[in-house]
Amino acid sequence: MGTLQILVVCALLGMGGDNPSEDSVSAEVLTGPRWQVAPEISWFRYEEPGVMRDEGVFYGVAASYTRPRQKGFFRAEAAFSVGLVDYEGALQDGTPYAMEDSVDILLNLRLLGGYPWRAGSWDNQFYAGFGYRFLSDDSTSDPVGYERMSNYFYVPLGVKGHHALGDGWRFGLGGEFDLLLLGVQISYIGESQPQVNAQWPGFGGRASVELRHTDKKFDLAFAPFIQYWWIDESSTSSEGWYEPRNNTVQYGLDLIWRF
Repeated sequence: MGTLQILVVCALLGMGGDNPSEDSVSAEVLTGPRWQVAPEISWFRYEEPGVMRDEGVFYGVAASYTRPRQKGFFRAEAAFSVGLVDYEGALQDGTPYAMEDSVDILLNLRLLGGYPWRAGSWDNQFYAGFGYRFLSDDSTSDPVGYERMSNYFYVPLGVKGHHALGDGWRFGLGGEFDLLLLGVQISYIGESQPQVNAQWPGFGGRASVELRHTDKKFDLAFAPFIQYWWIDESSTSSEGWYEPRNNTVQYGLDLIWRF
């Protein structure tokens, strides 16, 4: 059963309780005006099945600001990470080839709006908005390497829920579906003009689990997550260059501090 399904079932089961726990935090608190900062470590894999694979460890930080708006809320999010990835694939003539320590930079920017609601002892929120994901893969340190920039414009649709456990502890679940509006790949190969390819359709998904502790001194949480993207084969450039169908898996851990 997926995270979204688990969250919905838990929320429905919680609707029967008329007296939620005193430790339960209201939806207004969950979505109140506040900042959130989260150092992050993750494992990353980009794969073009049957063609190539990039793998590596990323280190970064994510931040967000949430502000209530009438019965809902507005949230701005930004995440930045960098890592060294190893390439395993082949040259254009089919010769097997490998590269190490290409520099990858990942940036994700989102503007979201949402609506909170209470279901028994669960505080929940639905959100939607607009996202931009940028990935730079720079392998120019290798004799046959080049720089490629990946741009995704997408619509995130997500649900989060928190359940009070007592003594300041809360348990959370999150699930998200990302609908790709347009993918644009820009590749700087040799001294020729950049190769530009459009990719569509595509989609992504994210699931997370959170264990949070809150008291008068701090609000801290551990949140493992997994992110997935699937993108179809791109258009073909005027020089015959195209991007194969691909998928990306990234999973890691956030250490979230809210204030």
